[in-house]
Amino acid sequence: SLAPLTTDYDLLGESLASLRVGMIKNDGTAIGTALGVATNRLRESTARSRVVILLSDGESNAGSLDPQLAAQLAHAFGIRIYTIGLGKDGFVPYGQDSLGRTRYVQTRLDETTMRQLATAADGQFFRATDTAGLRTVFQQINRLEKSEIKQLRFRNIKDFYRPYLWLSIGLWLLWLLLK
Repeated sequence: SLAPLTTDYDLLGESLASLRVGMIKNDGTAIGTALGVATNRLRESTARSRVVILLSDGESNAGSLDPQLAAQLAHAFGIRIYTIGLGKDGFVPYGQDSLGRTRYVQTRLDETTMRQLATAADGQFFRATDTAGLRTVFQQINRLEKSEIKQLRFRNIKDFYRPYLWLSIGLWLLWLLLK
């Protein structure tokens, strides 16, 4: 979890821009753990609509929490999960090797698991094969889920002028006396 729950899109953009392949030492996808972290972050939210959007190929090959159990926990806390199947079956580019050549890894889209996770948490499954498709999916989710968020912002202000004011009045009075 790299960014706090916020409506500060600049902060989120910076967090996303800093993501790099290889940031996590142990390769793999821990869908159950990711859903567990998201549920933990959202469980005390008072928003009318609490949603987790899972973008994945559906293969969970790391982590200690079963994805189905994590989806059931999310449902128990009233959190809806929308899953987006991203990718395709076959070889896909994955970073570069030490010589700058593109590496390819074999992957497959586990659509069945993604559908099961969405169903377990009263969500929906979407499929996106490219950037335009992903944009369309997010627009559909945006139409389905809306919550008004009220933010209270304040600034703690402490005045530091008083000592300087008294010093300047004292120096002014001293000047008047010496004059």
